[in-house]
Amino acid sequence: MSVSLRNYPYPYSAMLAICSDLDETPDARIYFETARYLNTTDKTLLGKGVGLEVGNTIYFDMPQGQFSYTNTDDIGRKGVHQLIDSGHIDCLHSFGDFVKQRDQIETYWSKIQSGKKKIEVWVDHAQAPTNFDNDIMKGQGAEQGAAAYHADLTAKAGVLQFIWKGRVTSLIAQNVSRSYRGLLNIRQLKASFKTLLLEFIKGWLARFGSEKYAMHQKNQVLRKTHLVDGSAVTEFMRCNPSWAGVSVFDTARGIHNVLTQKVLNTLVDKKGASIFYSHLGKVESSRTPFSPKTVQAFELLAEYQQQKKILTATTRRLLGYLRTAESLSFQVVDRAGKQIIEVQTAYQGEDLQGLTWYVDEPEKCELYINGSKFSDYKINPSDETGKTSISISWKPLTFPTLSESL
Repeated sequence: MSVSLRNYPYPYSAMLAICSDLDETPDARIYFETARYLNTTDKTLLGKGVGLEVGNTIYFDMPQGQFSYTNTDDIGRKGVHQLIDSGHIDCLHSFGDFVKQRDQIETYWSKIQSGKKKIEVWVDHAQAPTNFDNDIMKGQGAEQGAAAYHADLTAKAGVLQFIWKGRVTSLIAQNVSRSYRGLLNIRQLKASFKTLLLEFIKGWLARFGSEKYAMHQKNQVLRKTHLVDGSAVTEFMRCNPSWAGVSVFDTARGIHNVLTQKVLNTLVDKKGASIFYSHLGKVESSRTPFSPKTVQAFELLAEYQQQKKILTATTRRLLGYLRTAESLSFQVVDRAGKQIIEVQTAYQGEDLQGLTWYVDEPEKCELYINGSKFSDYKINPSDETGKTSISISWKPLTFPTLSESL
């Protein structure tokens, strides 16, 4: 009897996270209503919620008129901590434009890590001094001796599990072979051909040893690497499958140009995983944050999830799933008429959710993880491959009840 690990949680063919940098989010009202709209089916300022699972980022000292931890009131900060604890704020988007000194970093790090759940994903922001990358993103966060150095406190200490250092691809699906499918737009031939050509060049530069584009060659979401101070980290790459380039249509105003049937069908057909680069706080206006086209785009994505084609997840959950699936090992032992799947993994809890094994006779299987019998799995009917499987359930996050003042 054959046993193999399915790429994604049953019965989905692909996975997607929308990793939104909160730059220019006007106020707490839009920040929290956007979260409610994306993660619930409630009536919200942006319309009836689409019931997906989409996280958000947070940072600290920023210019007035932009939502941040320090530019809101105590009710807003309470809401931030509620969403961190529920998993719906899952990324720290640097410490902010005005944070340049170690004492500031220590104060803010203590505040943001004070709840029951820790932020484990870092996303470099513009050219903030605390950025980890000192090449693309021009930061000092990993430069020992610099005023904004903090890698020893955050990354080397093992709290920050995943780091984004500025790498974005236009290719629609990752964790599969490189493909330019879906990038050419016959109505925008010149611009889309330029985008396609740039991705082609990135791939070839990587082949010739370019460290800057190394992730593009393999087209993988994750890789093991080091910061400039030697801290071992797991880096991830985001994508913006825009025919106009990685810095176009990456906002709430333009996301309908990338959340399209063409893009989503390509992701499904390629059986890929992608983390979309976006800025959902860059809205149409404070009065009408999402245009009808933006709403339709998210409703389209919700249809793909309802049809069990694409599983949307927060950035942290998708990264955790991919890391676990890539690094685990298992062996199959036949014992007393049972097929024993013995799994070895360094990860546990939420990171195990969704793992699925194709098996011939699921009723005769038993699952052991790190030597302990694991009984909380389900038996699945056959999927599009005709194969049956067993899986550890993927449990949706629970969105908290926020203050009515938000």
